[in-house]
Amino acid sequence: MTLFKSLLFVFVAALSVAPAQAQKSADTIRLAINDPFPMLSPYHLGVNEAGIFYQKVFESLVQYDEHKGRWVPQLAKSFTRISPTVLEFELRDDVKFHNGNKFDPDDVITTFDHLLDPKVPLRYKNRYDWVQKVEKLGPNKIRITTTGPNAIDLGLLAYRFFVQDGETMKTLEDQAEYGRLTPYGTGYYKVTQIDKNKGIIVERFDDYVGNKEYARAPVKRVHGIFLPDRQTQIAQLITGGVDILSNVIQDQANDLKTKPGVEITNLPGGAFVYYAIDSAGRAGNKALADPRVRRAIIMSIDRESIIKHIVPAGEIAERIDAPCFKSTIGCKYSVKPPAYDPEGAKKLLAEAGYPNGFDMEYTVFVPIKDIAIAIAGEMRKVGIRVAVDPAPITVYRKKQGDGQTQSWSVFYPLGGHPDASAALSVWFEGERASYFNNDPIVINAMAEGLRETDGAKRDDIYKRAFDRINEMSYVMPLSSLPNVYAHRSDVKIMPSLLSATEQYIGDYAFK
Repeated sequence: MTLFKSLLFVFVAALSVAPAQAQKSADTIRLAINDPFPMLSPYHLGVNEAGIFYQKVFESLVQYDEHKGRWVPQLAKSFTRISPTVLEFELRDDVKFHNGNKFDPDDVITTFDHLLDPKVPLRYKNRYDWVQKVEKLGPNKIRITTTGPNAIDLGLLAYRFFVQDGETMKTLEDQAEYGRLTPYGTGYYKVTQIDKNKGIIVERFDDYVGNKEYARAPVKRVHGIFLPDRQTQIAQLITGGVDILSNVIQDQANDLKTKPGVEITNLPGGAFVYYAIDSAGRAGNKALADPRVRRAIIMSIDRESIIKHIVPAGEIAERIDAPCFKSTIGCKYSVKPPAYDPEGAKKLLAEAGYPNGFDMEYTVFVPIKDIAIAIAGEMRKVGIRVAVDPAPITVYRKKQGDGQTQSWSVFYPLGGHPDASAALSVWFEGERASYFNNDPIVINAMAEGLRETDGAKRDDIYKRAFDRINEMSYVMPLSSLPNVYAHRSDVKIMPSLLSATEQYIGDYAFK
């Protein structure tokens, strides 16, 4: 190599690391964001990537430590279950919002008043309409009365309810604009910029006094930069324009880890991948209505091989025998899916009247199409002729709603509320249950489980539902979908202090 080429290489290399070094000195981590969001609201803009920010900007009354399986305080110092329909909370008296306003019971009441207002449209109103009323019992005490016994009331408060500054809310003509105009929370990061073009910037809240056992803000700032094109994100990571890319597919991870200054980190993920079958023949394929055919389909699939070779970071993926995680509340079962047995699958197909196989359509959410192609390949080996239809989420939802999905695969983010009730609702809530003949064993267990507040009894109830799903071969659970991060080599991604399956902005740090 000539002296000129050597100097040129050193100059280019210096340019590529200079931006990253500058951001480290500024104590700022830059995260590439796929979908721009013009506000930060857990209620009015359900963008998944926004969640890693708002979960640490806003706070709940209580939290759930998924590692230890226990409820822990956040804005509430303690709580007492007075009856199956009444909860009382003693609130902290030393907390302030990011604008300096003091937190008190009125903020809880005002936030709930907004959520329960019939005029306020919310996509997931049922996350809140179980609350009948919220009362102020004293300067730091509230009572929540529910419409009926609700076993997941604490879970909904911990994972779905975030307190906003009631005093500020009352100054807004449209309170739905709170997350755009005044996103004040009580968390250990505060919003300093939110713009659909410039991105979001949060900064450490130095006056944070909350539950510091679970609070972590290792860097001063986190900047979410909106870069919707993956190739642009990759170029920015390599040249030091951003520090972290999330949800990296395996091929990209394999390539990026060869680049100077780039590392890959695999951590547990809160989503799981499944394969579901139209067991009622709603979409017109009568073969699928036969339990023997459905069992043969599952027996034809080598789940372990697909997890090992196709699922990103499959070496750390949680193998699941029911559509829930070990850390999911109420995830109990005694019946497992049938084991991999392609010869047994062929015999079952012949017994059911399909010795030469049959034709079937398979709809898959685009981001996991590689997994679906592998699943289809397994089925073809036993004579099932599968046509794979990769679809964006909007197309998939319409097709499913119209009763046109013969079989399908999506990944479900159970980490957002790790409870058996949330898992089962994916298939057996509302019109979706018709794909499974509105199975009364599962549906009755779901209803009963929501009313039972005793943990052990609840486990037994949900066990009936999960066992029934496996007995009838309605759904084949595959595995968790690990979180694969590509990041600059001076950055580290840490496991969450609370969640067993998710990471948030407080989990990013410089080495």
